[in-house]
Amino acid sequence: MIRLTIPADNYDLQRTFEPSFVSSMYEKVHSRKWIKITGTFKGMTLEQNRSEVVVTFPSHVSEKALREIAIAESGLWHEAFEDQLSSVSRKFRNILEALAEAYPGVRIPVALHDLGRILISVLLSKRANYDMVRAWCKKIWSRYEDLEGLLKAPRAEIEEIGRSYQIFEAVESLKNLIKNHGDGDLQSFLRELSSKPPELARITLLSGKGIGPKIADSIILSAYKAPYVAPCDVHLEKFVRRTRIVEEFSMPVKALCQKYVCTRDASEKYGLPICPRRERCLRAILTSSLRDLAGWFQTLTYLHGRKFCKTANPNCRQCPLRIICRR
Repeated sequence: MIRLTIPADNYDLQRTFEPSFVSSMYEKVHSRKWIKITGTFKGMTLEQNRSEVVVTFPSHVSEKALREIAIAESGLWHEAFEDQLSSVSRKFRNILEALAEAYPGVRIPVALHDLGRILISVLLSKRANYDMVRAWCKKIWSRYEDLEGLLKAPRAEIEEIGRSYQIFEAVESLKNLIKNHGDGDLQSFLRELSSKPPELARITLLSGKGIGPKIADSIILSAYKAPYVAPCDVHLEKFVRRTRIVEEFSMPVKALCQKYVCTRDASEKYGLPICPRRERCLRAILTSSLRDLAGWFQTLTYLHGRKFCKTANPNCRQCPLRIICRR
């Protein structure tokens, strides 16, 4: 058995894994211990012990490779986001500080070598509770260690996982992406996609049937080291409207996201036109205003939305951010 220790100051494994699609590849033993049940280094255990994360693996592998995966998937590849708050404007900083105080120690896990599983997990999440997504994923991982098997499975076999439309749509969306890119083979498609920079990978993902900006950005945030990406989900939109941290904005539109990029830097780097609606688009506003804190901000709003800022019957009385909320 291999045992590694990774420093983890200002870090909380449970809060980090709770909203992350990377956690769909793990089984929770308790709030500070998770075991990887599929994918690269299946059997790896992450356990938080105060200000360090202990990594164990049941067989002999490269310690360097194991450490790389553990650091990426724990989210410890990035420094504490709280340490960068001084880099943003006061308008955003006040709310980010309040969120960080309520939900300390959150990082962004990244599955650098399990893009296929992240695709499945995120595609399953459309209009679905993440607890249900984890349950579907657990069944899929136990049946199809090779995801090609899932794509080739007859409908009756897939129905044994569940009869919800999200499962069938996820399979069809992935098949559609593979058909439109590469040689029609899952592994060649994943190699092509993972070799692209995040901005170009996002455009490829948006070409898929049933894949909009939120889904594409969730995949990018979970599989690439791109913390400046903020998936614009219902929790983020609701939080921004209620706090009025951005007074007027529109949500990302697939037709525009397929043709344009959000920032001038990306436009110059990849030779793509900059979006004509970037001044109003919430994604573009957060990317330009928060930079590497954008994905972290979105993650904190997800945690807050699940616990307090619900669409129906929000728990305003106990909300730790009620003083700054303008609802």
